Amino acid sequence: MHPEELAEGLTFILDRAPSLPGRLAGALLVANPTAGGFTRPSYSKRRHAELLSLKAKADGLPLHGGVPGLELGLTVKAAHAAEIARDFFASARASGLRDGEFRLVMPAGGDGTSHEVLSALMDLPSEERKHYAVLRLPFGTGNDGSEGRDLLACLGRLLGPCVTSPMTAIRVTPAIGGGKRPVWSFNIASLGVDAFITHMTNKLKTVFPGDFYKLWVDLASVFYDLAWPSHELALKAYSKEGSLVRDFARRLLLIAIGASGHRQYGSNKSILPDDDNVCAISQMSLFRKLAVKGPLQNGGHKAFPEADLFSAARLVIEYPDAILFQADGESQRFEASDFPLAVDLMRDAYLCLSPA
Repeated sequence: MHPEELAEGLTFILDRAPSLPGRLAGALLVANPTAGGFTRPSYSKRRHAELLSLKAKADGLPLHGGVPGLELGLTVKAAHAAEIARDFFASARASGLRDGEFRLVMPAGGDGTSHEVLSALMDLPSEERKHYAVLRLPFGTGNDGSEGRDLLACLGRLLGPCVTSPMTAIRVTPAIGGGKRPVWSFNIASLGVDAFITHMTNKLKTVFPGDFYKLWVDLASVFYDLAWPSHELALKAYSKEGSLVRDFARRLLLIAIGASGHRQYGSNKSILPDDDNVCAISQMSLFRKLAVKGPLQNGGHKAFPEADLFSAARLVIEYPDAILFQADGESQRFEASDFPLAVDLMRDAYLCLSPA
């Protein structure tokens, strides 16, 4: 399926969506034509069949007038999705943002495309962000951050009563001395081996298309400590009321924080398997890693003393050396000068289009 076919099908559905007349002031589809949902035959055929099924359901609904046209933006380079989104926001601002209306923003690509678009949205003032609702479409190979694993779940909400629901985001703020800007995450942010796996998976993707996350989970058991020897990490964690819930300093294999609990990453890997939104896994021997990596991927954290699951609204992290970091599949390197690192849950950060 091509992005233009998706745009045509979306227009057909939006013209018949029963909850949108009088509320929808515009819509943007940001599509990455190189994403697996468009280029890999098995994924593309599945998405195309789902779109046809949704169009058939929409065909039974009355056509209503007055819904603004859908804008299609195709990414052609790195960070282009953010540029397209910013242009859309500027145009909306120029035409006027009216109370009671919203504009629908739909990234169609992998988690990286969604992350770019939502990060651009978070650059807007909070009063302006309330005029947009996000609907992330699953056109990557993992789709851990989308509003569903298929189009039936994502776009199906347009065919019934739907509302705009406030969502929580994660803001990661490096120390001023490092000179880096805050980073946003909308699913899971992490430091350590998980970021290494993400980094190496993305590097391999630039050469060979496909999903190499599982391969690098296996390889990281051997190679992570050689490439990134771990040091003692000091952490203070606070509840939303401000009370201290964790205070320790130890060598960690990874620490991950989610916008909530029950979060997956790396194509359905249960990084946060229960209500707790933070997971800290202590460093361990190679043989121990090989023994526990399978159960940990499947959510069996509580069977292992190295895994510490807890809930927190704020983390303050100190680390004496460089370490890899990832936010929703986008990795970068933090230096010692970027610490202390402040990680905060930002409630009501943006709106998502949800079933009523």
